Amino acid sequence: MRVSVAVISCIFYSALDLVSLQPRSAQAQQDSSIAKETPETRAETASLEMSKAVAARSIDGYEQYEILPDAKLTAEEKLQVYYRPRNYTTVQERDGYRAHFTQDGQIRRLGEKTVLRRKKNILDYEAKSQEPLGPIFLRNSFSLKGLPPGAYEYDIILRDELKPGLLATQSLPFRIIPPALPEPAAGDAK
Repeated sequence: MRVSVAVISCIFYSALDLVSLQPRSAQAQQDSSIAKETPETRAETASLEMSKAVAARSIDGYEQYEILPDAKLTAEEKLQVYYRPRNYTTVQERDGYRAHFTQDGQIRRLGEKTVLRRKKNILDYEAKSQEPLGPIFLRNSFSLKGLPPGAYEYDIILRDELKPGLLATQSLPFRIIPPALPEPAAGDAK
């Protein structure tokens, strides 16, 4: 009987030691990681992201765009896209600050995997400034000529060229509609 009581109390005290040591150990690890974290290391661990892309009728500047109602357009028009990159790499160089992006674009029928059109490096943008970079927006347009009416998706594949391998993707749904027929003139015979 005495042996089992000693074993049980030993197990109890060992479990108690583990419980009390874990929070201190985890807290110590957290404190050391916070002490080492700087804006540079946060940027290195964050993944490249984008704001939700918008199909636009026109784009005039940062947050200055006219939304294309219901993302509907004819095949004679170009799909204009606006979005903002986030968590991208900025490097400080002798002559200022720099960020560099490239983007591929591709079109698929809504919900399908087969790519109907693809354009590599549809966008190649390098931001440079003497001061730290402010907000950045990206825009591009894609020709729809020859695509029949229907529902489609435009895939955005954005790369951070200052961190090879760092990329973000998203799909923007849109619809191609038939062109509007001209109204008959008032004097035309039926």
